Amino acid sequence: MPEEQNEPSSTDEDEESLFLPQAKEVFAQRRKPVVIPRFPENFPDEEINSDEEDVDDSLTDEEDELSNEETSEIAKATTDSSEEEQEDEEEIQNQGESIEQLAAGREEKEDDDIIVAICNAAKPQEKTKPPDLRTSLNCMVTDISFHPNEELIAMSDIEGEITCYKYGNEENELLHTLNHHKKSCRALTFNHDGALLFSASKDKSVVITDTETMKVTQSFCKAHSSPIYSLLCMDANIWASGDDDGVVKVWDKRRSVQKPVAEFKEMDEFVSSMITDSGSRLLVCTSGEGTLTAFNTRRKKMEGQSEVYPSEMNCAGLIRQETKVIAGLGNGNMYIFDWKAFGYHSDAFGDHPSAINCMLPIMDNIVITGCDDGKIRAISLFPHRFLGVVGHHKFPIERLDISTCGHYIASTSHDGRVRFWNISYFENPDLKLMESTTKKSVRNKKRSLRKEKLGFQLPSSKRRNKGDFFAGFAEPELEPEPEAGPAEEAENESESESDIESSSDSD
Repeated sequence: MPEEQNEPSSTDEDEESLFLPQAKEVFAQRRKPVVIPRFPENFPDEEINSDEEDVDDSLTDEEDELSNEETSEIAKATTDSSEEEQEDEEEIQNQGESIEQLAAGREEKEDDDIIVAICNAAKPQEKTKPPDLRTSLNCMVTDISFHPNEELIAMSDIEGEITCYKYGNEENELLHTLNHHKKSCRALTFNHDGALLFSASKDKSVVITDTETMKVTQSFCKAHSSPIYSLLCMDANIWASGDDDGVVKVWDKRRSVQKPVAEFKEMDEFVSSMITDSGSRLLVCTSGEGTLTAFNTRRKKMEGQSEVYPSEMNCAGLIRQETKVIAGLGNGNMYIFDWKAFGYHSDAFGDHPSAINCMLPIMDNIVITGCDDGKIRAISLFPHRFLGVVGHHKFPIERLDISTCGHYIASTSHDGRVRFWNISYFENPDLKLMESTTKKSVRNKKRSLRKEKLGFQLPSSKRRNKGDFFAGFAEPELEPEPEAGPAEEAENESESESDIESSSDSD
């Protein structure tokens, strides 16, 4: 028994062979030193260095390789970032330089534009019309008349003085001064060839002057029993005059006796204006009583008279190839009569804001009017509409006349000046005088257009329109949509058919 106890059994050996290696491994793991974290502030530098050396020694080869790769990548990243920063700085510098260059270029361009504008302003502008005329006594101008063949204009004033000027774009030259009348010279006109100058005065006299010698050829001291208001040369020998009492007289300068050929008394108020056709058969007169009266000078009788209108008729003119007569009234209305049908008007146009004092047809369907508000307006007829303002005075317009060339019109007012206006732009067919760029409702369309056209300034006027400030701003042009090809058209048709079928199915 004791021998058996001393000898080890096979089971014990097996247990030792299985248990001991595992136990050694477990105990070896448990015996590994536990590293307690310590702050380097509590230890001297030597201990810290020794600990760091121990940690470095404990690194494996793989960790060394990884650390080397990471350091190389970090170095590359830093070099790349530094290069990118340098490139960014260079780009920023280049951009700054380019911005500075652009700013400098813009400043230079602005300076150049300013200098050019100053130089252009300093240059004398090209004159497009003659300068204004004034009477020697600075009194009111009563009438004006252009010479039919030469650049000559005659003007009369309220003191009875008549002056003749040679007009031009640069300056006006005074040629003659006449003092034939004792009182105000109310009417002034040249005959058809410009050889004679007729003048009528408030002193009831009519004087005929030769334009070459400026000497009086005929003088009618008591042509009327009342002051003369209007005067008209019908042809080379026949002329007519009207006074404040409504008396109309027709004269022939070939007669040796100073007596009229015919005399009419069909109006009760002053004869405001007289016109005739190219044949000089009918003499049409307007009066202050508001009637339009036509006289046959050859038959020496009245041809017709209109009904009495609610305001005085101040002026008249021929339009539409002398087939119609247009008359302007003191209430701002305009009435159109058919030739040889003067009983009642056939058309009307009543949009003037004030009285129409004078009228001048410059084309077959364009009439210039002078009004009490001091504005000279252009009107288009058939269709009737305002074209705009040709010119303006501070006071009411009294007389209008057109030059021989047709490029200028002259106007007079109470300010004692004769002003010229260049109307040659009416001959340009491509010029659009009035364009409405804003859309308006149908209800207020006529009213708004009327207000715009009443104040619209034409090129002859020195004033500018409100819309001219934005004239330089061009609207962006819309790009046209590309045309669809046959394939796209087929697709669109198939889509539309499918939509129709789906809608029918839903119904």
